[in-house]
Amino acid sequence: MHRTLYGGLAALVLALSWLPMVAQPAGAPRWITYGNGHGTMVDLPANVFTIVGGAPPVGNGRRFRTADGRADLSVYTLRNEERETPRSYLSRHLKSEFSNLDYDRVSDEFFAVSGIVRGKTFYSRCNFEGPRGTMHCLYLNYPAAETHAWDGLVTRMSRSLRGTNSASR
Repeated sequence: MHRTLYGGLAALVLALSWLPMVAQPAGAPRWITYGNGHGTMVDLPANVFTIVGGAPPVGNGRRFRTADGRADLSVYTLRNEERETPRSYLSRHLKSEFSNLDYDRVSDEFFAVSGIVRGKTFYSRCNFEGPRGTMHCLYLNYPAAETHAWDGLVTRMSRSLRGTNSASR
């Protein structure tokens, strides 16, 4: 009986070792502090997001992606000329209803939302520096099937997001 149990465990370990590595972000992350030149800073796993992809779709900043293109990240700064609160900003700009989100946290100082669209998990966070202040934001997209593998990276990036004159929240 023990021989069968150990043999089964050995076969399981061997089978799992053959699973493709695409189910995880690339190895142990090598963290750097990235500043986008417009006042937004974030801890960035530099060996995961290895390709610099130009300007983000909104704001001032930079886009990054993984070498295989399965995940991307935008770090950007927005001016809050409309004097938006985190909740009012989401109400005006979120293309989905809050009920469609898997995660949402909204305070007086920031919002963080996440959901799945067309097989990709998106995560968006913006920290607000008050009315008419700057918004410091990040937006990630990665395969929904890999969500658990990305959780630690997303958490660290989200918690480290800040303005150059702000404390980490």
